[in-house]
Amino acid sequence: MFLVFSLLIFLAVLLASVGFVVHRSGEGARMLQKRLTELAQKARDLPKIQVVRDLRYTSLPWFDNALRKINLGQRLELLLYQAGLTMRVGALLLLIAGFGMGGYFVGVLVTHRVAPGLLFMGLCAPLPYFYVKFKKGQRMNAFSAEFPDALDLLVSALRAGLSFSAAMQIVAEESPEPVRSEFAVAVEEQSLGLDFRETMMNLTRRVDSLDLKFFVTAVILQRDTGGNLAEILENTSKLIRDRFRILGDIKTFTAQGRLTGGILLCLPLSISLFMFVMTPDYFKPMIESETGRAALYFAGFLQLLGALVIRKIVSIKV
Repeated sequence: MFLVFSLLIFLAVLLASVGFVVHRSGEGARMLQKRLTELAQKARDLPKIQVVRDLRYTSLPWFDNALRKINLGQRLELLLYQAGLTMRVGALLLLIAGFGMGGYFVGVLVTHRVAPGLLFMGLCAPLPYFYVKFKKGQRMNAFSAEFPDALDLLVSALRAGLSFSAAMQIVAEESPEPVRSEFAVAVEEQSLGLDFRETMMNLTRRVDSLDLKFFVTAVILQRDTGGNLAEILENTSKLIRDRFRILGDIKTFTAQGRLTGGILLCLPLSISLFMFVMTPDYFKPMIESETGRAALYFAGFLQLLGALVIRKIVSIKV
């Protein structure tokens, strides 16, 4: 009798334990399901992340299609990238159009004639483009100035026993801008499986630098024919530094010509402005008569032509 009673107590305790465990497991499952639902709701509320590169030149579809048909957007996009600017091609073109129309209205309001308005439009419209070209020149000059030091760092890494990819990674981490970002892009492309030659050619397309082309040519030839890459890059670094020294000597020798050109360009404009301010009645016939305006237009054309000739004379490529 005692054995039967003990067995019944054991079964009751066992059933209670199983029920408690089932209840707790069901409650845990419900809590887990509730938590997962909350996380899913939060994920739906988060902003969508764009993981695909936006290749549009502008947000206007018809404008983007037109730029792709005339193959202008790709060249301007490369120019903006080389200048280090984040604006789109469409924004640059709108700035050019806005400056052109602003110059036209200013010319018409000041002179009350269409021809000066068109002249002002032609002078003001290219200003955003020239600004982008100026920023590109600054960035490319900064790259050329830092590139020999980057080559020295690359040579040191190679002589320490590192591979070329690891040496480029060090350059991408330790060099100053814009060398760092350009080499970082090259390292990223190579790590994603792009061919080595194509990676180097992409680097030369992104950076408009003759020194970089020397470097890429030397590296590709060494890959094809063999040789001591560290010694080749060291000689390339010396060559680049010699080019900088020669360019400095050329700037010194042509300083007088550049100063003379600046004086010859500014002197007629300054004298005309001085006469217009000091003796307006004496200079008024040049503006009011057709012959005077034609003479001023012809003089402006000759000034522009002279500036181009002087720039051609003092610009010596090495």
